[in-house]
Amino acid sequence: MQLRFQVNPPLFLPLAAASFAPLHQKRVTIYDIAKKVGVSHTAVALALRNHHRISEKRREQILQTAAKMGYVPDPLLSALASYRSQVRPATLQNTIAWINHWEQPEKLRGAHREFDAYWQGARQAAQRFGYRLEEIRWEPEFSARRFEQILLTRAIRGVLIPPHNVAPDWGDFDWSKFSVIRFGLSVTSPDSHLVTADQHRAVVMALKKISSYGYQRIGMVVAEHLDRNVGGNFSGGFYAAQKLYKVPGISSLLLSEVRDYQQRPAKAKELLRRWLLKTKPDAVLTADANVCHIIRELGYRIPQDIAVAGTGIDVPVDAGIDQHSEAIGRMAVEMLVSQINLNERGEPSDPARILIESRWRDGLSLPPLKKA
Repeated sequence: MQLRFQVNPPLFLPLAAASFAPLHQKRVTIYDIAKKVGVSHTAVALALRNHHRISEKRREQILQTAAKMGYVPDPLLSALASYRSQVRPATLQNTIAWINHWEQPEKLRGAHREFDAYWQGARQAAQRFGYRLEEIRWEPEFSARRFEQILLTRAIRGVLIPPHNVAPDWGDFDWSKFSVIRFGLSVTSPDSHLVTADQHRAVVMALKKISSYGYQRIGMVVAEHLDRNVGGNFSGGFYAAQKLYKVPGISSLLLSEVRDYQQRPAKAKELLRRWLLKTKPDAVLTADANVCHIIRELGYRIPQDIAVAGTGIDVPVDAGIDQHSEAIGRMAVEMLVSQINLNERGEPSDPARILIESRWRDGLSLPPLKKA
């Protein structure tokens, strides 16, 4: 998807509307606009920020007047305001909600280190901006209207939606009352801006690294359900590395069913055993935490017989992809605070996807056979 940002008219006026005066002419200020419209300069400042305290009719009048007068923000004043906000100690403004709608809420962060890292990064960023991040669980007995009222009663304006193992049923929850950012692709509604890892590029990067370490039969094991949750980016990265980038040594991809590992371990073990016998990989990149255990159960040694790398920190090996999850959490809050300040609510007309680059982790589970 092409990255597109929704730009609010109050901050950036159309070029055709702005008359760029020569340098010696006086810059149009909010005081000039206020005098022209007959309102206070504070009202103009709020209108230019699209603040809800100014009625829509008055905001439109102020914006049109500003455009006709050739108003553009002063970049030096904006930079000064930004500097002051950074050096001034943050005061607690409000709460940012981390909505947990899991059937077993404790598993969201307790069983997924990746998601807990999202939380840690988001919490740090929230504190920097003067907010408190709080997990708010959507209990089964809560209707959409009741949960919505809980947030509104607590004056919560910003919402983070972490990944969910099952797509939540939000019912008739009114997202237009909140600024919203999603983590990842597993939750498809609401269609808000989102922040996630660039798994496609990460897999290509990892396979190139493994190949450069001298491995000649590189396989990958991914659960279909997980691959769907990330938009097919795991399998897409594998085939791109193999077909498009012609990375040497890439062998075979095993798409398995995650329920087999959880509910039918004997079937999962047999499927993996056959695949290992058929493809004889010397290195495996996997997104499933159970694969390492099964490989050992089948009598293979890691890394002596098969080297293993993970696509994230939830795979119990020390080599592989670091999805930079704390950075994902920080970026999500930065985007959310921007929306709150601009009074952008609900689903944007042009949803943006921010992709955070991953990094490679060296480890004993996949040592170099030769220098990269």
